[in-house]
Amino acid sequence: MASRPGPQYPRRSRRGDRAHAVRIDAPPPRRRADRRARRRARAAGVRRIGRGRALAEPADHDRRAVRTGSGSDTGARLLAKDLGEALGQPVVVENRPGANGAIGAQLVARAKPDGYTLLFGSATTNATNFAFFPGKLAYAPGDLEVVSPMGGTPQVLWVPETEPASNLADLVARLKREPGRTNCGSGNAVTQVACEILKKQGGFEAATISYKSNSHSVADVATGQITMAFSDTTAALPYVEQRKVRPIAVAGEQRSPVFPQVPTFREQGYADIVMTAWSGLFAPRGTPAPVLEKLSAAVKRANDATPSVESRKRSGSFDLWRPLPEARAFVASEIARWERYVRDSGVKPQ
Repeated sequence: MASRPGPQYPRRSRRGDRAHAVRIDAPPPRRRADRRARRRARAAGVRRIGRGRALAEPADHDRRAVRTGSGSDTGARLLAKDLGEALGQPVVVENRPGANGAIGAQLVARAKPDGYTLLFGSATTNATNFAFFPGKLAYAPGDLEVVSPMGGTPQVLWVPETEPASNLADLVARLKREPGRTNCGSGNAVTQVACEILKKQGGFEAATISYKSNSHSVADVATGQITMAFSDTTAALPYVEQRKVRPIAVAGEQRSPVFPQVPTFREQGYADIVMTAWSGLFAPRGTPAPVLEKLSAAVKRANDATPSVESRKRSGSFDLWRPLPEARAFVASEIARWERYVRDSGVKPQ
């Protein structure tokens, strides 16, 4: 693969998106050159995997690990457990935080395409980043092969429990009466765009405040430090249980099963605010088709496992697994969707 110039990330990219990688190791090679390579890798802070074999030729002693570029540590580790059981091999998670997940994505894009180093990616890492940082990433959409999207969670707009408005129309009306006193919390690129589109479509002024993660922004909603924040349900649930925040609109095609009483943005007159945070598994470009097929089938079994099903019920997320041709079409459509969202939001690409 031709080398790419080093990335130049804006300060905003230091938020709390994480990179997780899945690697599959074979017994360490004993040759002197390989020992020197492992020492160099350790000095650079990168764990080297053994030569291994392609997934089409698995061996009992092979060890599989998954790298992730962005998204939930909990989700990555649950995937690692279920994927390991489906493959019959241990799966190890490596966190590579920083730059909206781009650091982990770059690392996996440059890995050997044998199916032993994979990316636990996301809407941010594998779609939104291309619109936010055009021409400045050290990886491109074509550098990673999608194995399958795995799960999706609609973004939710959260307000303090003490917020007097009971619906989106009342909230927007109040915010229009109080210009200069409103702000919207954002924990990643997806939620930043959501804040900007809501302000534009609602016709009110508000400052968008950047946080390291969605959990941090919702925490400030809970204490009344900010007016509102977009986040997935998982980040907000602890504060919901403490009766400190509540949802006022769901940015999904349908209502959340966790909060069936809360209308979607579309139901409340905001047809264009449909934003889903999703996760997916990716492999380096050039990974053989039989390997991708085997990994895709393993992801399907992992998604169907009881722990994954129960986790989706608790978080209000849904199963996104699909066969390889449909998986490729899904990612391509998401890249195009987020290009439009970023353009319509007025957020300036860096």
